[in-house]
Amino acid sequence: MKIIHIITSLGDGGAENILRKICKYDLNNKHIIISLKEPDKYSSLIKKMGIKVYHLNIKFFSIIKFFNLIKLLKFLKPDIVQTWLIHGDLIGGIAAKLSGIQNIIWNVRYSNLKFEKVNLVNILLIRILVVFSYIIPRAIIVVSKSAKKNCEKLGYCKKKLILIVNGYELSIFKNNLNKRITFRKKLNINNKIVVLGNVARYAKMKDHLTLLKALSLVQSHKINFLCVLIGSEVDKNNLTLVKQIKKLNLSNNVKLLGKYDDISQVMNGIDIYVQSSKYGEGFPNVVAEAMACQTPCVVTNSGDASYIVGRVGWVVSPSIPAKLAKAIMNAISEKNNSKWDIKCVESRLRIKNFFSIDKMMINYKKLWSTVCG
Repeated sequence: MKIIHIITSLGDGGAENILRKICKYDLNNKHIIISLKEPDKYSSLIKKMGIKVYHLNIKFFSIIKFFNLIKLLKFLKPDIVQTWLIHGDLIGGIAAKLSGIQNIIWNVRYSNLKFEKVNLVNILLIRILVVFSYIIPRAIIVVSKSAKKNCEKLGYCKKKLILIVNGYELSIFKNNLNKRITFRKKLNINNKIVVLGNVARYAKMKDHLTLLKALSLVQSHKINFLCVLIGSEVDKNNLTLVKQIKKLNLSNNVKLLGKYDDISQVMNGIDIYVQSSKYGEGFPNVVAEAMACQTPCVVTNSGDASYIVGRVGWVVSPSIPAKLAKAIMNAISEKNNSKWDIKCVESRLRIKNFFSIDKMMINYKKLWSTVCG
């Protein structure tokens, strides 16, 4: 089969990374990617795999470029068009339909959507997608149980919703002592200190403020720890974070590292992963990646984070610093007893048993065959 993927961009995001994995691990079908925007992080990585990538370089909606997309689809003659993210689903879906393509699959990546937190343009686009969900796609992939419930609540066509959870590269995300040593040496971290970590771009939904308040409460109990914060705009240039860290007297306990290329090194370097998101998560990749590296997790109940950690980690309600702090302290306390090694092994085992890349690819191939059948 020839499958064309239309995605908003190939920037640094979870959906973009999953698309990369699909192209990497599916050797039975031909994949072609059309990005609505200019080249970004995953563009060159995917091209190196021998995958054809087109960039439409759309900054504002253009009728000319929209019709160029239709012409391109007619020229390529795919068996399936699979679209990704809000703009990809809408623009790509309409273009595919006007090209005469019947086998269209949407890929919805958000969950726990709060309209008061979303800009007006995206609210309008989602409302349009809800209506078109009955007309354009043959199937709509959702990435999490919470996303499925949210789509049903919004009014998407229920019978078309298909749950396919993300899969993880266990050959990359695994326990690695050398990576642990390298990470700690790079940051001059004493091996005796407990290291917490959070990987998330700077955004309201990620709720860095609640995390910092929780860390302040942990510090008040005279617990010796270091927390590394990693992600886009999570660096020393972020004056809001810098001021808050100083205000909470956390300057010696928190390091802002910004973007970091080797996330598996981070997950090996830390002892406990902490996620503080308050809404908007679908299937948080970083939680599963941490667990695959045998790093136990403390998470807020946003998206499918609780489903990922199961009984292996700690789950608390979002936006409550005291509860998050208590869970972190419980995790630190447990780290000091003999059962910790078992929890580390169980963390990876849960990802291996339920969220492997092989299981994800089986589900995608099954859907493609059904849609074309």
